[in-house]
Amino acid sequence: MIASEDRHLLSKNKSFAIPNFEEEAEMLDWAGINFGEDNTLRLSKSIKRLAIMSGADQVRFAGKIFGTKSDYWVAMGRLAEAEEDSKDASVEARGKGVNETVFWVTDNLLSDWIQLPDCRPKDIVQARQIKHVFSGDLNANVDTNPAFCGKERHLLRATLARIFHATHIVPKGMFAVDEETNEMKYGEEFAFPKGEELRDIKTWGNVSQIILQAGRVTHQPLDLPEEELGPAMEELEAKDPTVERFRDIGEHALFPGESPCWISKVVGDTQQYADANGGEGENVTFAVNILKSLRWPGAITVSKGGKCTSVYVGHGLKKGDPSYNPIEPPTVQEDPEEEEEKPEPNPLTEPPIQDEEDTMGEEKAEGEDD
Repeated sequence: MIASEDRHLLSKNKSFAIPNFEEEAEMLDWAGINFGEDNTLRLSKSIKRLAIMSGADQVRFAGKIFGTKSDYWVAMGRLAEAEEDSKDASVEARGKGVNETVFWVTDNLLSDWIQLPDCRPKDIVQARQIKHVFSGDLNANVDTNPAFCGKERHLLRATLARIFHATHIVPKGMFAVDEETNEMKYGEEFAFPKGEELRDIKTWGNVSQIILQAGRVTHQPLDLPEEELGPAMEELEAKDPTVERFRDIGEHALFPGESPCWISKVVGDTQQYADANGGEGENVTFAVNILKSLRWPGAITVSKGGKCTSVYVGHGLKKGDPSYNPIEPPTVQEDPEEEEEKPEPNPLTEPPIQDEEDTMGEEKAEGEDD
Protein backbone atom coordinates (compact mmCIF):
# COMPACT_ATOMS: atom_id res chain seq x y z
CA MET A 1 0.00 0.00 0.00
CA ILE A 2 1.45 3.37 -1.06
CA ALA A 3 1.03 6.29 1.30
CA SER A 4 -1.02 9.21 -0.01
CA GLU A 5 1.91 11.62 0.31
CA ASP A 6 4.00 9.40 -2.00
CA ARG A 7 1.43 8.88 -4.77
CA HIS A 8 2.61 11.92 -6.73
CA LEU A 9 5.97 10.20 -7.13
CA LEU A 10 4.47 7.36 -9.14
CA SER A 11 4.57 7.41 -12.91
CA LYS A 12 1.30 6.49 -14.62
CA ASN A 13 3.01 3.80 -16.69
CA LYS A 14 5.33 2.57 -13.93
CA SER A 15 4.90 -0.61 -11.92
CA PHE A 16 7.04 -1.72 -9.01
CA ALA A 17 7.92 -5.33 -8.19
CA ILE A 18 9.15 -5.32 -4.59
CA PRO A 19 9.73 -8.60 -2.72
CA ASN A 20 8.02 -9.05 0.61
CA PHE A 21 10.96 -8.56 2.95
CA GLU A 22 9.05 -9.78 5.98
CA GLU A 23 8.69 -13.20 4.30
CA GLU A 24 12.38 -13.13 3.33
CA ALA A 25 13.32 -12.22 6.92
CA GLU A 26 11.50 -15.32 8.15
CA MET A 27 13.58 -17.50 5.80
CA LEU A 28 16.81 -15.70 6.74
CA ASP A 29 16.07 -16.36 10.40
CA TRP A 30 16.53 -20.09 9.73
CA ALA A 31 20.02 -19.30 8.40
CA GLY A 32 20.97 -17.41 11.56
CA ILE A 33 20.40 -13.89 10.19
CA ASN A 34 18.00 -11.86 12.30
CA PHE A 35 17.82 -8.07 12.40
CA GLY A 36 15.07 -7.87 15.01
CA GLU A 37 11.40 -7.01 14.58
CA ASP A 38 11.96 -3.24 14.59
CA ASN A 39 14.66 -3.25 11.90
CA THR A 40 12.71 -5.78 9.82
CA LEU A 41 9.70 -3.49 9.73
CA ARG A 42 11.87 -0.44 9.03
CA LEU A 43 13.66 -2.24 6.20
CA SER A 44 10.38 -3.27 4.61
CA LYS A 45 9.00 0.27 4.66
CA SER A 46 12.30 1.92 3.75
CA ILE A 47 12.88 -0.26 0.67
CA LYS A 48 9.35 0.40 -0.58
CA ARG A 49 9.92 4.13 -0.25
CA LEU A 50 13.28 3.82 -2.03
CA ALA A 51 11.58 2.12 -4.99
CA ILE A 52 9.03 4.94 -5.19
CA MET A 53 11.54 7.76 -4.83
CA SER A 54 14.16 6.37 -7.23
CA GLY A 55 11.85 4.91 -9.87
CA ALA A 56 14.01 1.77 -9.98
CA ASP A 57 12.83 -1.73 -10.83
CA GLN A 58 13.42 -4.94 -8.84
CA VAL A 59 14.50 -3.11 -5.69
CA ARG A 60 15.30 -5.49 -2.86
CA PHE A 61 17.34 -5.81 0.31
CA ALA A 62 20.89 -6.94 -0.47
CA GLY A 63 22.56 -7.18 2.94
CA LYS A 64 24.67 -5.38 5.48
CA ILE A 65 28.36 -4.39 5.50
CA PHE A 66 29.92 -3.94 8.93
CA GLY A 67 32.09 -0.90 9.62
CA THR A 68 34.29 0.29 12.46
CA LYS A 69 32.20 3.42 13.14
CA SER A 70 28.84 2.56 11.57
CA ASP A 71 27.36 -0.16 9.36
CA TYR A 72 26.01 0.03 5.82
CA TRP A 73 22.53 -1.28 5.03
CA VAL A 74 22.54 -2.20 1.33
CA ALA A 75 19.74 -2.27 -1.24
CA MET A 76 19.99 -3.09 -4.92
CA GLY A 77 17.84 -2.55 -8.02
CA ARG A 78 17.89 -1.52 -11.65
CA LEU A 79 17.74 1.92 -13.19
CA ALA A 80 17.13 2.40 -16.90
CA GLU A 81 19.87 4.87 -17.81
CA ALA A 82 22.55 7.00 -16.19
CA GLU A 83 21.99 10.72 -15.82
CA GLU A 84 25.16 11.36 -17.81
CA ASP A 85 27.58 9.16 -19.71
CA SER A 86 30.93 8.39 -18.13
CA LYS A 87 33.94 10.07 -19.68
CA ASP A 88 35.97 6.92 -19.04
CA ALA A 89 35.51 4.57 -22.00
CA SER A 90 36.48 1.55 -19.89
CA VAL A 91 33.42 1.97 -17.61
CA GLU A 92 30.54 -0.30 -18.64
CA ALA A 93 27.27 1.51 -19.34
CA ARG A 94 24.43 1.59 -16.83
CA GLY A 95 22.40 -1.59 -17.06
CA LYS A 96 25.30 -3.65 -18.45
CA GLY A 97 28.19 -5.61 -17.00
CA VAL A 98 29.25 -4.67 -13.48
CA ASN A 99 26.84 -1.70 -13.66
CA GLU A 100 23.83 -3.87 -14.49
CA THR A 101 22.69 -3.36 -10.90
CA VAL A 102 22.60 -0.12 -8.90
CA PHE A 103 23.36 -0.14 -5.16
CA TRP A 104 22.10 2.17 -2.44
CA VAL A 105 23.39 2.34 1.14
CA THR A 106 22.38 4.00 4.39
CA ASP A 107 23.57 3.87 7.98
CA ASN A 108 20.13 4.78 9.33
CA LEU A 109 16.94 3.13 8.10
CA LEU A 110 14.95 6.23 9.05
CA SER A 111 17.01 8.49 6.75
CA ASP A 112 17.49 8.64 2.98
CA TRP A 113 19.35 6.10 0.89
CA ILE A 114 22.52 7.17 -0.94
CA GLN A 115 23.15 5.86 -4.44
CA LEU A 116 26.69 4.59 -4.97
CA PRO A 117 28.59 5.66 -8.12
CA ASP A 118 28.92 3.40 -11.14
CA CYS A 119 31.68 0.85 -10.80
CA ARG A 120 34.99 1.50 -12.54
CA PRO A 121 37.17 -1.40 -13.74
CA LYS A 122 40.27 0.06 -12.07
CA ASP A 123 38.44 0.04 -8.71
CA ILE A 124 37.78 -3.70 -8.99
CA VAL A 125 41.37 -4.44 -10.05
CA GLN A 126 42.76 -2.46 -7.11
CA ALA A 127 40.19 -3.86 -4.65
CA ARG A 128 41.42 -7.38 -5.41
CA GLN A 129 44.92 -6.41 -4.25
CA ILE A 130 44.03 -5.05 -0.81
CA LYS A 131 42.31 -6.00 2.43
CA HIS A 132 40.43 -3.12 4.02
CA VAL A 133 37.83 -2.89 6.80
CA PHE A 134 35.21 -0.25 6.07
CA SER A 135 34.73 2.65 8.46
CA GLY A 136 31.12 3.57 7.66
CA ASP A 137 32.06 6.96 6.15
CA LEU A 138 31.57 7.07 2.36
CA ASN A 139 33.94 10.05 2.03
CA ALA A 140 36.76 8.48 4.05
CA ASN A 141 40.15 7.93 2.47
CA VAL A 142 41.30 4.36 1.85
CA ASP A 143 44.82 4.10 3.26
CA THR A 144 46.26 0.84 1.97
CA ASN A 145 49.40 -0.55 0.38
CA PRO A 146 49.21 -0.78 -2.61
CA ALA A 147 47.27 2.46 -2.84
CA PHE A 148 43.58 2.59 -3.76
CA CYS A 149 42.73 5.52 -6.04
CA GLY A 150 39.35 6.52 -4.67
CA LYS A 151 37.22 7.10 -1.60
CA GLU A 152 35.48 4.49 0.52
CA ARG A 153 32.34 4.84 -1.62
CA HIS A 154 34.30 3.59 -4.67
CA LEU A 155 35.82 0.67 -2.76
CA LEU A 156 32.41 -0.24 -1.35
CA ARG A 157 30.84 -0.21 -4.82
CA ALA A 158 33.61 -2.40 -6.22
CA THR A 159 33.33 -4.84 -3.30
CA LEU A 160 29.56 -5.17 -3.70
CA ALA A 161 30.00 -5.88 -7.41
CA ARG A 162 32.54 -8.61 -6.63
CA ILE A 163 30.32 -10.16 -3.97
CA PHE A 164 27.04 -10.29 -5.87
CA HIS A 165 28.51 -11.33 -9.22
CA ALA A 166 29.99 -14.31 -7.38
CA THR A 167 27.23 -15.18 -4.89
CA HIS A 168 23.85 -14.08 -6.31
CA ILE A 169 22.45 -17.47 -7.35
CA VAL A 170 19.11 -18.97 -8.40
CA PRO A 171 17.99 -22.43 -9.56
CA LYS A 172 19.16 -22.98 -13.12
CA GLY A 173 16.40 -22.38 -15.64
CA MET A 174 14.61 -19.80 -13.49
CA PHE A 175 15.84 -17.06 -15.82
CA ALA A 176 16.86 -17.05 -19.47
CA VAL A 177 18.48 -14.52 -21.77
CA ASP A 178 16.29 -13.04 -24.51
CA GLU A 179 18.09 -13.55 -27.83
CA GLU A 180 16.68 -10.35 -29.33
CA THR A 181 17.16 -7.89 -26.45
CA ASN A 182 19.96 -9.80 -24.66
CA GLU A 183 18.13 -9.15 -21.37
CA MET A 184 17.05 -11.62 -18.71
CA LYS A 185 13.51 -12.93 -18.62
CA TYR A 186 11.67 -15.46 -16.50
CA GLY A 187 11.94 -19.05 -17.76
CA GLU A 188 8.72 -20.00 -19.54
CA GLU A 189 8.80 -23.71 -18.65
CA PHE A 190 10.57 -23.35 -15.32
CA ALA A 191 9.32 -25.33 -12.32
CA PHE A 192 10.91 -24.58 -8.95
CA PRO A 193 12.93 -27.61 -7.77
CA LYS A 194 11.96 -29.43 -4.60
CA GLY A 195 13.50 -31.61 -1.93
CA GLU A 196 16.76 -33.26 -2.84
CA GLU A 197 17.15 -31.22 -6.01
CA LEU A 198 17.61 -28.03 -4.00
CA ARG A 199 20.23 -29.67 -1.78
CA ASP A 200 22.37 -30.45 -4.82
CA ILE A 201 24.59 -27.42 -5.51
CA LYS A 202 24.63 -28.35 -9.20
CA THR A 203 21.00 -27.21 -9.32
CA TRP A 204 22.10 -23.61 -8.72
CA GLY A 205 23.76 -21.12 -11.05
CA ASN A 206 25.05 -17.54 -10.99
CA VAL A 207 22.61 -14.85 -12.08
CA SER A 208 25.36 -12.51 -13.30
CA GLN A 209 28.43 -13.06 -15.40
CA ILE A 210 31.73 -13.57 -13.59
CA ILE A 211 33.96 -10.48 -13.48
CA LEU A 212 37.12 -10.81 -15.57
CA GLN A 213 40.64 -9.92 -14.48
CA ALA A 214 40.24 -6.56 -16.25
CA GLY A 215 37.39 -5.54 -13.91
CA ARG A 216 34.64 -5.98 -16.55
CA VAL A 217 32.39 -8.86 -17.58
CA THR A 218 33.30 -8.40 -21.25
CA HIS A 219 36.54 -7.31 -22.84
CA GLN A 220 36.83 -3.69 -23.92
CA PRO A 221 37.47 -3.42 -27.68
CA LEU A 222 41.06 -2.46 -28.39
CA ASP A 223 41.96 0.64 -30.37
CA LEU A 224 43.61 -1.19 -33.28
CA PRO A 225 43.20 -1.33 -37.05
CA GLU A 226 40.44 -3.65 -38.21
CA GLU A 227 42.83 -6.26 -39.59
CA GLU A 228 44.66 -6.47 -36.23
CA LEU A 229 41.62 -6.19 -33.96
CA GLY A 230 40.29 -9.72 -34.50
CA PRO A 231 43.49 -11.65 -33.61
CA ALA A 232 44.20 -9.33 -30.67
CA MET A 233 40.73 -9.85 -29.18
CA GLU A 234 41.02 -13.63 -29.66
CA GLU A 235 44.33 -13.61 -27.81
CA LEU A 236 42.79 -11.54 -25.01
CA GLU A 237 39.83 -13.92 -24.77
CA ALA A 238 42.18 -16.91 -24.56
CA LYS A 239 44.10 -15.38 -21.64
CA ASP A 240 40.95 -14.31 -19.74
CA PRO A 241 37.90 -16.28 -20.98
CA THR A 242 34.44 -14.71 -20.68
CA VAL A 243 32.06 -16.66 -18.43
CA GLU A 244 28.38 -16.55 -19.37
CA ARG A 245 25.45 -16.33 -16.96
CA PHE A 246 24.02 -19.25 -14.98
CA ARG A 247 27.34 -21.02 -14.50
CA ASP A 248 27.05 -24.07 -12.27
CA ILE A 249 28.23 -23.07 -8.79
CA GLY A 250 29.62 -26.58 -8.42
CA GLU A 251 32.49 -25.33 -10.58
CA HIS A 252 33.46 -22.77 -7.92
CA ALA A 253 36.42 -23.87 -5.82
CA LEU A 254 38.59 -22.13 -3.25
CA PHE A 255 41.66 -23.54 -4.97
CA PRO A 256 42.05 -25.46 -8.26
CA GLY A 257 41.27 -29.15 -7.86
CA GLU A 258 39.53 -28.75 -4.50
CA SER A 259 35.89 -29.27 -3.55
CA PRO A 260 33.32 -26.54 -4.36
CA CYS A 261 33.30 -23.46 -2.15
CA TRP A 262 29.58 -23.79 -1.34
CA ILE A 263 27.94 -25.83 1.39
CA SER A 264 24.27 -26.81 1.34
CA LYS A 265 22.00 -27.97 4.13
CA VAL A 266 18.30 -28.32 4.94
CA VAL A 267 16.71 -27.12 8.19
CA GLY A 268 13.19 -26.98 9.56
CA ASP A 269 10.36 -29.43 9.00
CA THR A 270 11.53 -31.85 6.31
CA GLN A 271 8.36 -33.97 6.48
CA GLN A 272 6.48 -34.38 3.18
CA TYR A 273 2.79 -33.46 3.39
CA ALA A 274 -0.04 -34.06 0.95
CA ASP A 275 -1.24 -30.93 -0.84
CA ALA A 276 -4.36 -29.63 0.92
CA ASN A 277 -5.58 -28.15 -2.39
CA GLY A 278 -5.66 -31.57 -3.99
CA GLY A 279 -2.58 -31.26 -6.21
CA GLU A 280 -1.91 -34.37 -8.29
CA GLY A 281 1.07 -36.23 -6.89
CA GLU A 282 2.69 -33.10 -5.48
CA ASN A 283 3.76 -33.17 -1.84
CA VAL A 284 4.37 -30.04 0.22
CA THR A 285 7.33 -29.45 2.52
CA PHE A 286 8.13 -26.58 4.88
CA ALA A 287 11.88 -27.20 4.94
CA VAL A 288 14.30 -24.34 4.31
CA ASN A 289 17.30 -24.88 2.04
CA ILE A 290 20.42 -22.90 2.93
CA LEU A 291 23.51 -22.41 0.77
CA LYS A 292 26.56 -20.65 2.20
CA SER A 293 29.60 -19.39 0.34
CA LEU A 294 33.01 -20.30 1.74
CA ARG A 295 34.78 -17.84 -0.53
CA TRP A 296 32.71 -14.87 0.65
CA PRO A 297 31.85 -15.66 4.30
CA GLY A 298 28.49 -14.02 5.01
CA ALA A 299 26.97 -14.67 1.56
CA ILE A 300 23.85 -16.82 2.02
CA THR A 301 21.02 -18.00 -0.23
CA VAL A 302 17.84 -19.39 1.30
CA SER A 303 14.83 -20.96 -0.38
CA LYS A 304 11.44 -22.09 0.86
CA GLY A 305 8.09 -22.76 -0.74
CA GLY A 306 9.21 -21.91 -4.28
CA LYS A 307 10.93 -18.64 -3.29
CA CYS A 308 14.61 -17.81 -2.84
CA THR A 309 16.73 -14.81 -1.91
CA SER A 310 20.46 -14.03 -1.65
CA VAL A 311 21.97 -11.63 0.88
CA TYR A 312 25.38 -10.79 2.24
CA VAL A 313 26.09 -9.87 5.87
CA GLY A 314 29.76 -9.43 6.67
CA HIS A 315 32.84 -7.23 6.54
CA GLY A 316 33.28 -7.38 2.76
CA LEU A 317 36.44 -9.48 3.00
CA LYS A 318 37.08 -12.40 0.67
CA LYS A 319 38.56 -15.69 1.84
CA GLY A 320 40.55 -18.21 -0.08
CA ASP A 321 43.18 -16.16 -1.87
CA PRO A 322 46.00 -18.69 -2.30
CA SER A 323 48.84 -16.26 -1.64
CA TYR A 324 48.07 -12.87 -0.23
CA ASN A 325 51.40 -11.17 0.47
CA PRO A 326 51.35 -7.42 1.08
CA ILE A 327 54.02 -5.41 -0.68
CA GLU A 328 57.03 -4.88 1.58
CA PRO A 329 57.37 -1.24 2.67
CA PRO A 330 60.54 0.70 1.80
CA THR A 331 63.64 0.05 3.92
CA VAL A 332 63.86 2.29 6.94
CA GLN A 333 66.78 4.72 6.69
CA GLU A 334 69.59 3.99 9.14
CA ASP A 335 70.46 6.55 11.78
CA PRO A 336 73.53 8.68 10.90
CA GLU A 337 76.74 8.20 12.89
CA GLU A 338 77.22 10.53 15.82
CA GLU A 339 79.95 13.08 15.26
CA GLU A 340 82.44 14.16 17.90
CA GLU A 341 81.46 17.18 19.89
CA LYS A 342 83.30 20.29 18.78
CA PRO A 343 83.57 23.70 20.41
CA GLU A 344 81.14 26.36 19.35
CA PRO A 345 82.84 28.52 16.70
CA ASN A 346 80.80 31.60 17.59
CA PRO A 347 79.93 31.36 21.29
CA LEU A 348 77.54 33.84 22.81
CA THR A 349 79.89 34.37 25.77
CA GLU A 350 83.70 34.30 25.75
CA PRO A 351 85.28 31.26 27.44
CA PRO A 352 87.11 32.00 30.73
CA ILE A 353 90.86 32.81 30.37
CA GLN A 354 93.20 31.04 32.78
CA ASP A 355 96.10 32.97 34.43
CA GLU A 356 99.63 32.12 33.32
CA GLU A 357 100.62 31.19 36.89
CA ASP A 358 97.81 28.66 37.11
CA THR A 359 98.80 27.18 33.75
CA MET A 360 102.47 26.84 34.74
CA GLY A 361 101.40 25.27 38.06
CA GLU A 362 99.35 22.64 36.28
CA GLU A 363 102.20 21.77 33.87
CA LYS A 364 104.66 21.52 36.81
CA ALA A 365 102.29 19.18 38.67
CA GLU A 366 101.99 16.97 35.62
CA GLY A 367 105.79 16.80 35.34
CA GLU A 368 106.15 15.69 39.00
CA ASP A 369 103.61 12.95 38.45
CA ASP A 370 105.64 11.62 35.55
